[in-house]
Amino acid sequence: MTIKQRLFCSCSLRPILLILGAGLLLVSFYIAFWRDDQPVVQREPVTFGIALQPSSALVLIAKDKGFFSKNGLDVTIHTYPSGKRAMHEGLFARNVELISVTAVPVTFAGFKRDDFRIVASLFSANNINRIVARHDRGITQREDLRGKHIATQQASAVHFFLHLFLLDSNISEQDVQLSYMKAELLPQALQDGSIDAFSMREPYISRAKDLLGDNAIVFSAPGVYEQVELLLASAKLVKQRPIVVQRILQSLLDAEAYVSSRLGEASIIVASNLNAPEAEIRKILPGLNLRVSMEQELLLLLEEQARWAIKQSLIEEQEVPDYLGVFHPESLMKLRRDKVTLFR
Repeated sequence: MTIKQRLFCSCSLRPILLILGAGLLLVSFYIAFWRDDQPVVQREPVTFGIALQPSSALVLIAKDKGFFSKNGLDVTIHTYPSGKRAMHEGLFARNVELISVTAVPVTFAGFKRDDFRIVASLFSANNINRIVARHDRGITQREDLRGKHIATQQASAVHFFLHLFLLDSNISEQDVQLSYMKAELLPQALQDGSIDAFSMREPYISRAKDLLGDNAIVFSAPGVYEQVELLLASAKLVKQRPIVVQRILQSLLDAEAYVSSRLGEASIIVASNLNAPEAEIRKILPGLNLRVSMEQELLLLLEEQARWAIKQSLIEEQEVPDYLGVFHPESLMKLRRDKVTLFR
């Protein structure tokens, strides 16, 4: 190669080498200082109370799969024997800031207070509750419950289900001996024989079947009662830390998407958390509507249940509360407007 050719090559490569050198310098600078330049996302701490039951599936999955952490939350889960207990012992006692609870306890709470907010519904199903009875008490069909001692948890979803179940069976509530007990005590009471039957849901149905074996008979009533699970937050949390509410909702939306694409894996997670038979959860989970939403029908449901409470003298008040004031659709609307059909 001649001197002239060498000079030409050198001049041609110089700009390319300068560009490459500058690029490498920028990359080195970026790697060295990137951590300092990026804002550190502060995880928001929040306490969440749930009952260990199938209606808590989205919360259990969001925790198990790390969706809360992914969305910038440090969630501490507190468990209770029922959603009603989570509401009174958790939310209203200020031990937790959010809970998952069926609509019936919310109906009763609305008569007395308005320091909570309904943020969304998380679940609905029309075949989740059961009547479990002792076969040796002469109970082989629904009609045999007439005259029997039936227990349930008062002012709860299973209480309302029992009311509708008896109506559907042409049995008056005056035709049974009705008593109220804590949810976790019902299976043992049935085994001991102090009651003839109880109205409940999982995991207490399976516990009773394990205790009684072939002596247990279980009645279902598909379509009689559409049970709805609600996400409640303290009014203080909604007002002072709205970002937490939005992140909770986004995590539950992520869990909803997970269930829709991995139902089998979701069943394993739920069964493990409930300490319930996986086969039983696999059987019932496809029939559950695990969906984050806020629909107009929720307001109508609370009002219907309030009228039942008044008629049955379960509450001293005689007027249906204005439930609209405790709904908070705004956070969900910011994430998924299509999920909200109730507007204040």
